[in-house]
Amino acid sequence: MKRVLAALMTAVLAAGCSFAPDYHRPEQPLPSSWGEEGTRPEPGELYREWWRRFNDDALNELVSLALLQNRNLEQSLARVDAARAALGMARADLFPQLSAQGSGERARASLDASATYGVMRELGALEESVDSLDGRGVRKVSAPSRVDSMWSGAVQAAWELDIWGRYRNATAAARENLLSAEDAAHAMELSLAGQVCSAYFDLLNYREQLDLTERTLKTRQASAALYERQYAAGAINELDILNVRTQVDALKDSLAQAKTRVEQAEGALMLLTGASPKAVFSGKAKQGKALASLPAAPQLPEGIPSELLTRRPDIRSAEASLRAAHFQVGEARAAFFPSISLTGSLGTSSTELDGLFSGAAGTWNFGGSVNLPILTFGRTISGVRQAEAAVRAAAAAYELSVQQAFSDIRSALAAQKGTADSVKSLADASSRMEKAAELARTRYEAGYSPYLDVLEAERTLYSSQMQLAASRAAQLSAVAQVCVALGGGW
Repeated sequence: MKRVLAALMTAVLAAGCSFAPDYHRPEQPLPSSWGEEGTRPEPGELYREWWRRFNDDALNELVSLALLQNRNLEQSLARVDAARAALGMARADLFPQLSAQGSGERARASLDASATYGVMRELGALEESVDSLDGRGVRKVSAPSRVDSMWSGAVQAAWELDIWGRYRNATAAARENLLSAEDAAHAMELSLAGQVCSAYFDLLNYREQLDLTERTLKTRQASAALYERQYAAGAINELDILNVRTQVDALKDSLAQAKTRVEQAEGALMLLTGASPKAVFSGKAKQGKALASLPAAPQLPEGIPSELLTRRPDIRSAEASLRAAHFQVGEARAAFFPSISLTGSLGTSSTELDGLFSGAAGTWNFGGSVNLPILTFGRTISGVRQAEAAVRAAAAAYELSVQQAFSDIRSALAAQKGTADSVKSLADASSRMEKAAELARTRYEAGYSPYLDVLEAERTLYSSQMQLAASRAAQLSAVAQVCVALGGGW
């Protein structure tokens, strides 16, 4: 017993062993600043609910619905719950497993199948002369009992000693996988909020274009009616009236396209918010602010770009997966070494149910076993190689996530600067074209220029106003993407 206890103490002391490789974050050269002076936004404070910076109640409501109801996000949250359950299962292997067992049996045996009874029956067939009990001088042989009972109950325990760190590494890997799943869900929330913002700005753009097209068409139709009367009176030539009619038809086509884009944008936005199929098919988003009234100045956080490694949830998720892969290597390497298990039970057994709890019915046993792999035909080494390959793949995925993060920031900053310049240019152009169209109508009415000048000026004005609405939506989407690229605020 002393030797057994000494062996157990040695095993427990040796339980600190682990064959997992040491983890080091992959080194990558990072930029020292967010961009060149004069080309990056002013530093400020970004909040976790960064979409509220647009001060639009309709947008806030849509994002809240998406975070509550979106099915893609629901899948991510379910994966978090699954990872948490996997951690519980892995942690349970570190402790002894207890179980209770009970059984009861009552059976009737066949006499013909009993060899003992057959021998006794042959002996009973001998007519031995004795002071017999049957009155005929023949010895009577009693048949064995054909009905037996057995009742038992026991509490059993089994424990595999984690000498080589197999189960500790499995638990650590499951813990890292849980962190990875949680960060992946946060990344999904961040991406989803960005998608809702972009879809909402697109919808505002299409609504504004639809409203602009309807107003322009109504004005053109009123003007066309006047020109039709002038043409009937011979005041304008056929070329002018054909141009008037063509422009009205072109606007009707633009109106049909604008209505289609609004319907498609409504459906896409409803889908992102997790609306019911009925709402996705025919639902309408709440009317929010006009594009021109939404703030479009982005912000960058104070600090250095390297802090992004701990702020973007997709990078944190990739790094947690990389750490999990390191622990899985230790788990695979432990398969080379013997596993030691301890077992024991304490119970009772009796042929009578009422005697099951008597002192004489008590039973117990304990023992141990050692399992040493000798020949696995490459299974164990292949498992180690598979785990090591998973580490390389996870390291590449982590490095790619960092590269993608800085690519996202560069693209988002370039987009916000480019769209800001575009909005300014188009706003100036639209303002000038309003004056040009008004001047063209005045000159035409005074007889100083042909009607083609009026049509061209109005067509150019309409085109610049449509482009301005699209550019404003693109600018707001770029601001949202800057926030997403930066991790959504903190």
